[in-house]
Amino acid sequence: MYRGQRVYFSASNGTIQQLMECNRISAQIWNDCLTEARNYYLTHQKWIGKSQLQKRLKGKYHLHSQSIQAVAHKYLFARDSTIQKGIKTAK
Repeated sequence: MYRGQRVYFSASNGTIQQLMECNRISAQIWNDCLTEARNYYLTHQKWIGKSQLQKRLKGKYHLHSQSIQAVAHKYLFARDSTIQKGIKTAK
């Protein structure tokens, strides 16, 4: 379980816009993880692994590679947790 804490900070409008752009790119990466995983499953009848997913995402985004990997790992963790809970609609 994650616990959040609200932290206030001040930043220029330019910095806020950069942060929002990173957030949009992260959302696009997540959506692409869903698409890649679904296509892989439909083709191979098994779930995509970490290394295959990272290969498919490599070089597509204007974001640091570790940030892209972090989003992909969070997707894989969420998918695996859903499967472990027995939810069948995760495909």
